[in-house]
Amino acid sequence: LDILSQPDCKFSPSKNNIMTTKPLIIVESPSKARTIERYLGKKFHLLASNGHIKDLPRKDLGINISRDFKPKYVTLPGKYNIIKTLKQNAKGAPQILIATDPDREGEAIAWHIATELSEATGKIKRAIFTEITPAGIRKGIENLRNIDRKLVDAQQARRVIDRIVGFQVSEFLWSVLYSGLSAGRVQSVALRLVCERHDEITHFVPEEYWSLEVELKTKSGEVFSARLHKIKGKKPEIPDESSVNKIMGSLKNAEYVITSITRKDVKKNPYPPLITSTLQQDAAIRLRFSPSRTMRIAQSLYEGVDIGKGESTGLITYMRTDSTRLAQDAVTKVRKIILSTFGKEYLPQRTKVYKQKKKLVQGAHEAIRPTHPELTPEDLKGKIKEDERKLYSLIWQRFVACQMNPSILAQTTIDISAGDEYLFRTVGSTVKFDGFRKVYPSHKTEKESIFIPKLLEKGEKVQFVKFIPDQHFTKPPPYFTESSLIKELDSQGIGRPSTFAETISKLYKREYVTSEKRKLVPTERGITVNGILVSNLPKIFDFGFTSKMEEELDDIEEGNKGYFDVVNHFYQPFHSSMTEVRKKRIEIRSSLVEKTDEMCEKCGKPMVIKWNRQGEKFLACSGFPACRNAKSLTQKDDEKKPEILDKLCPKCGSELHIKTGRFGRYIGCSNYPDCRHTESITTGVSCPKPGCSGKIIERISKKKKKVFYGCSNYPKCDFVTWRKPILFKCKKCGNTYVEEHVTKKRGTYYQCPECKTSYKSINTSE
Repeated sequence: LDILSQPDCKFSPSKNNIMTTKPLIIVESPSKARTIERYLGKKFHLLASNGHIKDLPRKDLGINISRDFKPKYVTLPGKYNIIKTLKQNAKGAPQILIATDPDREGEAIAWHIATELSEATGKIKRAIFTEITPAGIRKGIENLRNIDRKLVDAQQARRVIDRIVGFQVSEFLWSVLYSGLSAGRVQSVALRLVCERHDEITHFVPEEYWSLEVELKTKSGEVFSARLHKIKGKKPEIPDESSVNKIMGSLKNAEYVITSITRKDVKKNPYPPLITSTLQQDAAIRLRFSPSRTMRIAQSLYEGVDIGKGESTGLITYMRTDSTRLAQDAVTKVRKIILSTFGKEYLPQRTKVYKQKKKLVQGAHEAIRPTHPELTPEDLKGKIKEDERKLYSLIWQRFVACQMNPSILAQTTIDISAGDEYLFRTVGSTVKFDGFRKVYPSHKTEKESIFIPKLLEKGEKVQFVKFIPDQHFTKPPPYFTESSLIKELDSQGIGRPSTFAETISKLYKREYVTSEKRKLVPTERGITVNGILVSNLPKIFDFGFTSKMEEELDDIEEGNKGYFDVVNHFYQPFHSSMTEVRKKRIEIRSSLVEKTDEMCEKCGKPMVIKWNRQGEKFLACSGFPACRNAKSLTQKDDEKKPEILDKLCPKCGSELHIKTGRFGRYIGCSNYPDCRHTESITTGVSCPKPGCSGKIIERISKKKKKVFYGCSNYPKCDFVTWRKPILFKCKKCGNTYVEEHVTKKRGTYYQCPECKTSYKSINTSE
């Protein structure tokens, strides 16, 4: 059926009419549907499922363990009308193409849609669009296939195993700690990585060591430095100051002679094109984008964005991929771009082909690349959102660079002997040819190039000027960042790159980790949860076990193993482990209670530290339930006096204090609990929205617990700002307030949100 060659018919694809003559294409996203619609005109009818239409039930396990782990799928809330529309339009369609995303998740969505359209089974085919372009869509329609049950089974096995782990282990955590906690097959292993790195850092003991450089002068008067490289042919070990002083003493009358000069070119090959994991890593490092933000923007670039023509255009290929393969026509295009833009010296003679690092890579997939390489980031300036343009620029640069010549550094190494035992070395390099770095510069700050005299000769003597001893201390490994955690998960084969963004988001959501200057630091809650899981379920949350599970899911996709075999192979040892650990619940719960030296003032028994239902620690009497005395631990540990306001409680006349609760800081009566009067902390600034009588008050975000400022009339008024509003009349435009800004470069300054006039202080104009 060559549908693409048929003439257009009179039908508006935007209307959900019941079809009678035209083939139906079903995708999961409305924006993707609009882009495809633009390319196909009126030859097809496009509908969107809006993602999954079915899933496991939220509150039940939803898996029949005794019946071969058969999952019980339910229709998701809000999807009944969508399914009804799909069924109505499928009745008269001569053919139904399900073109959901080309991965396991997309295959599962396609399968669920197909089961709902069971009456039209004979008309259903699967279409794969790896890029939303005319060529990509044509290729997908010309190569239709049936739904791949192996892919569906692989996704279903992952979903079922993750549900079993999440459901049963989370329930166990509730029984020993408090409700609301969660665990996950990949999530908990990622938490373990973060916690173990934190433990390694906190227990690290730095060791002292020294380095020694010598400053030398050539016969022409040029001064350069060299570092001690070897002592008696071995790497120097200088543990303390006395050792470095001893070396300097023995070199007091030494003669310094150039023993070798080596000059060579060092090539740096371009990086492979981006795949899902490296996209998330590079976007985190270069753009400061979180993984979830990166994937959200990439999804919109794939599905199609308006580039200023009033119509959607797909700008990149599918962004969930672990393949570095590139289509030959795309490579041909980019080679022409390199030749015309940068010149023949930047273009290699042969096309660069990158090896796949992983054992199983879907051959139909490509690396992440621009669908229209001729469309440069500069061409899109002002036409799409700036975040979209930045990510597109990163993808475009990496794609172009991967087909360019290497960069070349001219490196010079000079060895200088000092007496019979000591060898000093200096290494310097200069850029001889920038190559792929022309397009894809290093994100690292370039170090100042070491000066190397050009006229030195082998055997030449150089004059001693001075020693430069330097004390150092060994450093612990750095905290994980979102980027380095993704890299570690990917290198160990834990989880799939497409799930990394969601995994890290869950760690934040559950307050297991916080981000401090981009470093992932585990919270006390995260450390406690990790300790419980690793101590009591070590096999389940072992790195090797989790990685092996990914390989078995790949085996299902390849047809080497069946769904039941893989799930059952996981479940039997998991079930045994859970049975044993449930027997120790009381013992585990008791081990989490911390003893203190404080005595209960009511009954005289020792006070202990426990966890409450909100996940906070508190002091409680060990005589509970006979004695119910309890105290806030944060109040006990806080040595600072409460901040007292200069006004009294309007209800009882007691002092008003600034307090901190679950939702941030607030004003409360010092006579609590007898008086429960509370107030929001107001900035004194009126809400700037027209017609609103509210005041701007201090609030705190739910996810990351960051302070922001919003209208007291919320939710009627949705005004919010991250910057603190301060009552001060702008001298330029008369606006009633300015906002406080803090940057590394300028420090603290104030800016009018209306006219952008800046002030060094709220009294003096800049």
